[in-house]
Amino acid sequence: MKQVLLILFLLLVVGTDQVMAVDASICNPGSDILYYPNGDLKSCNLKDSTRLSGVTCNQLSNAEFYELGMLKSCVTKNFFNYEGLICNEYSAISFYESGKLEGCVLATRAEVDGKMCVEQQPITLFETGKLKSCSAPR
Repeated sequence: MKQVLLILFLLLVVGTDQVMAVDASICNPGSDILYYPNGDLKSCNLKDSTRLSGVTCNQLSNAEFYELGMLKSCVTKNFFNYEGLICNEYSAISFYESGKLEGCVLATRAEVDGKMCVEQQPITLFETGKLKSCSAPR
């Protein structure tokens, strides 16, 4: 019994280490589809609004992926909440390979690292989550 539990535990740990590549079936037929040299999907226009890495990306917009399948960037369909920041709908959003937010267009005014960032303007973050840039109120 202990051996079975140990084997199941090892399979769970090893299985969660791998990320599955994104399937090209999400791409709009006839649009440009780019692949990495290993055959994994790099970018394409989406045929439908599609949930990718927790973000609903808008139909017919371009989506880019890292080689391991994590979302790199797309145009959002809905508002996206990330650790208190609300990214606007129908705007560009990007992520680091780690899955942390790199940048988006703010839907609401937000204070980040003691600086007020205005709504409807881009914000970019370092991978650590610290503010890289944003537009201040006038």
